[in-house]
Amino acid sequence: MSGVGGDVGGEGDAPKEVELLSAWFCPYAQRAWIALEERCPGRFAVTESMKIRPPSTFEKSPMLLEKNPKALVPVILDRRGNAEAVVCESLTCVEYIDGAMGDGGPALLPGPPSLRVNARMWADRLNGEICSAFYSLLSRREGEGWEEAAEKFLGGLRAFSSHCKGPFFYGEDFTLVDIAVAPWAVGIRMVVLKHYRNFEVPRTREYAKYWEWAAAVSKRPSFVSTASKDLRAMIDVYLPYAEGTEYSSA
Repeated sequence: MSGVGGDVGGEGDAPKEVELLSAWFCPYAQRAWIALEERCPGRFAVTESMKIRPPSTFEKSPMLLEKNPKALVPVILDRRGNAEAVVCESLTCVEYIDGAMGDGGPALLPGPPSLRVNARMWADRLNGEICSAFYSLLSRREGEGWEEAAEKFLGGLRAFSSHCKGPFFYGEDFTLVDIAVAPWAVGIRMVVLKHYRNFEVPRTREYAKYWEWAAAVSKRPSFVSTASKDLRAMIDVYLPYAEGTEYSSA
């Protein structure tokens, strides 16, 4: 299987000051990677820390097992201070990157405290209504809860669309809310849903803002540079979900 092109650090390399423990197929890891590309481009390393052993086993690196008790990506390792900072959980990683690694560019949590709180609330809401619902939509079949999963996913997109200012959620600023949803709702994983469940978001008026947003995100350099382009490999990644089985850890 393959992933995103470009330089990816190995565990035999000398430690980098800022390092992302990632997996090319993981949308949660892509959130953190997008944030790094937005806030400190060219000043971090990406280390592939989880592989898939066919048919459905995750093989995790010793460093990942050491740094995160849950053994999940993403993990940010920030070695710029006297003590290494270890940050886990994807949305927490995005907020840490925004606060600790920004170079003076637009913040991912912009504006006054009220707007930052609003962004966190929307990211949390959409994480459940769209991102988590993606897996239910993929794993269920018609007559087995698929219709309910599809409606939950579409309901999340309708809520998103009704509040999206365009081209991004809050207008011109690309923020935490956009990053929270983009890995699932734009690009290759939507093609995976079409492949396994013949599912597509309707091109109707109530989803117009979603389609406008998706087009803008698909051109955003931070999204383009972190998204896998290997459709066949991504389809294979999601086969266990589509078959109703689960991944195990080696």
